[in-house]
Amino acid sequence: MHSSIAYADRLLALPPVNPPLDIARTHAREVLDQALAVNTELADSATVAREFGGVCESLRQVLAALDAEDARDA
Repeated sequence: MHSSIAYADRLLALPPVNPPLDIARTHAREVLDQALAVNTELADSATVAREFGGVCESLRQVLAALDAEDARDA
C-alpha cells in the first residue's frame, strides 16, 4: 500500500539525486517557472507546499552539482 508508513520510510531512505550542473540548472529554472505560475491566492495550501518543496529540491540539486564541480576542479 503506497500510503503506508513503511512505503514512505522506504522512499525517504533512497539517496538524493545529484544530476550534472547543466541538467540541475535547467530543471531548477523549469520548476521555478511552474511555481511562479501558480496563483497563490486561488491555490490550496497543499499545492503551494508542493511547489515550494519542488523549488527547494531543485535548489538542493543545483547546489550539490556546484559542490561536485568544485570538488572536481580542486
